[in-house]
This record gives sequence, C-alpha cells and structure tokens, in this order.
Amino acid sequence: MALSEAWKGYRHAPEPGTPVCPLSEVPEAGTLCLNLGGFPLLLVNAGGALRAWVNACPHQYLPLDHKGSRLLSADGRVLRCTSHGAGFLAETGEGVEGPGAGLALDPVPVATGADGMVRIG
Repeated sequence: MALSEAWKGYRHAPEPGTPVCPLSEVPEAGTLCLNLGGFPLLLVNAGGALRAWVNACPHQYLPLDHKGSRLLSADGRVLRCTSHGAGFLAETGEGVEGPGAGLALDPVPVATGADGMVRIG
C-alpha cells in the first residue's frame, strides 16, 4: 500500500531529506514529539520499527501531547490523544478508540541513514 501524502498539505511541511533528529533520541518503546519549523511531528518507536505521524489528532487537530507526554499504551500498541482520549494503532495510525474511531493519523515517511540521523523520507 502506498503511503499517504496528506502530510505534505500541512503548513510548514518539511522537504524530503530534512534532518529530524538522531535515532538515539527516540526512546525504545516510546515517542518523541518535535516541532520542525512549525510542522508538528510525532516519532514512534514501537514493535521494533520507527514510524512517524503528523502530531495532530484528527478529532480536533490538537497535538496528541497537548495535555501530557505519555502517549503510548503500556503494551506499545495504542497512541492516545491526551486531550480527549482518542486512540490510534501505533503501527498503522488507524483510529480505534473514543473520538478517534474511524479516523486516522497522517503518516510521514522517515528513514534512518548510516549516520544514525532520522530524516524525512
């Protein structure tokens, strides 16, 4: 399945190749929220894979970490918006709980280079 390019429609969307951060800054089985020149990015390290999403809950477009930094469920499967409890699968971004059900996070392609730097893919 092709990765959605909806992220490119957000204001201040970074260009492919834009450096994000060293992979070592993303906690294992955790998340890292960043602001890339006005673009809200959420990195998720879960299930042995790095994924990235626009950090905007499609329920009301608030950042998932608007009211706190704990986003990932204890089992590492669900990202939860801290504002209204909307839940999204960490692996796919699919909305599965609360006001997020039936919605989805917008994926952002990322890749890690030989230098350990995460970049927009």
